[in-house]
Amino acid sequence: MGQQQSQCKEELLFQQVGYNDIEAIKSLRCEGAGLEWVDKLGRTPLISACMKEDLYDVAKTLLQLGSNVNAYRSGGGSNSGTPLHHAAKRGLINTVKLLLSHGANPLILDDDIQTALEVARAEGHCSVVRAIENHICLFSGWMREFYGPSLVEYFAPDYFSRRVWVVAVPTGSRNPAKPFKLELAVYDSQEDAKPRIVVPLWKANMDEPKLSQSDETVMIVENCRRQRLESSVVSQTRRWVQVDRQICLKLAAETKGDKKQLNWFCEACKGTPQVYTSTTSASPQSAMSEMSMPNHPSAKCEGKEDRQCVICVDASAEAACVPCGHVAGCVSCLKKIKNKKMGCPVCRANIDQVIKLYHV
Repeated sequence: MGQQQSQCKEELLFQQVGYNDIEAIKSLRCEGAGLEWVDKLGRTPLISACMKEDLYDVAKTLLQLGSNVNAYRSGGGSNSGTPLHHAAKRGLINTVKLLLSHGANPLILDDDIQTALEVARAEGHCSVVRAIENHICLFSGWMREFYGPSLVEYFAPDYFSRRVWVVAVPTGSRNPAKPFKLELAVYDSQEDAKPRIVVPLWKANMDEPKLSQSDETVMIVENCRRQRLESSVVSQTRRWVQVDRQICLKLAAETKGDKKQLNWFCEACKGTPQVYTSTTSASPQSAMSEMSMPNHPSAKCEGKEDRQCVICVDASAEAACVPCGHVAGCVSCLKKIKNKKMGCPVCRANIDQVIKLYHV
């Protein structure tokens, strides 16, 4: 009987969130109502409050009362994620800042394997993107990107360089036991929500600046091979093909000869937080150290590691395709491929079943 009354109070508290009744929420909490009741859609009171701009004060109250800032809503595809995912998706900048200030983890992945930052980028919410990046970045600032032919660039560098906004941030991972990986995002302006280039630094090689040069530059090169699904017009079939590509970035400090900024950038790409003061560049936040991050991988290629999923290139390859038996990826990615009837990423055979493997 007492348990039923408690559940009724928790459900009532959830309902008061939609009514924007802060006093009723506080009163029910004092009477012992819990804050983590979940409705049929998988929403907690805090998640529900983070879906609407006019419920900002309710979200603030729930956090003050002790709601779980990283409560996860699963099983909903694009509707999955933490309160931060939902606020970022809707562009609620004040709610996003509120959640970050209360310890929200921006590196948690939703069911679509996206962080809140990636969700905000996809939705085009520039202010949310900047807020999350400023909270977790190791580097952010204006730099010069050189893009012309090397010979012409040598004689007329100013004609083949452009000002770009560069950010080095950690990426989300479904394997918390592994060190966080870093990516480099390059924007044409601070008003852009989607970066023009994203370089996974754990796959890239970085040539550090040479002291003999008058205008020192950093070269970052990523050679990668990715799988792409292509359709055949003749046979009306689809198949996986390997695509080789190279990303080459040549960057210099915003101000010619600013070795301090260039050194900050290089150390950030290696995963070393730096303290830097500039009138034109933003300083990295202390949030990185607060998230208890292990050693960061450097921009240089990592050593040998466990086999990774060939699709998301993040989680371990822990599932096998049946009947072919190839261990090609994680359970989540292979199930998505099976549902889309794309075939095994290795041999292209039909997938009848995906089985998770357990190592002893």
